[in-house]
Amino acid sequence: MSLARSAISFAAVGVLSTLTHVCVATLLIEWLGTRAPVANGVAFVVATLLSYVANTRFSFGARLGAATAGRFALVACTAGLMSMAIAWLVERAGGHYALGIALVVVFVPAFSFIGHRTFTYR
Repeated sequence: MSLARSAISFAAVGVLSTLTHVCVATLLIEWLGTRAPVANGVAFVVATLLSYVANTRFSFGARLGAATAGRFALVACTAGLMSMAIAWLVERAGGHYALGIALVVVFVPAFSFIGHRTFTYR
């Protein structure tokens, strides 16, 4: 699969996964009275599973399997830690939280795409 097609598909799956996270978390909080941290944890798992399946099939043209699932989870968790680290560094430096969000939006998807392209689906 071409790099451009893979990147466009990856971005589309990212948007779908983000919307899924928001919908699941909101549903759990508003309809079932789930506490926000729990709701977001569940939403993260659901969105990550969707992301794994969709990216495996559509963005990288690979087969679903234990090996790719494990590597996908490792890259996804590393990206999550990277998001938190960026936000922490910006906060520590006295920057506005919006700068942290902007840096996360720019760097974390790029890291994730490169990580999946070179590691998860090698």
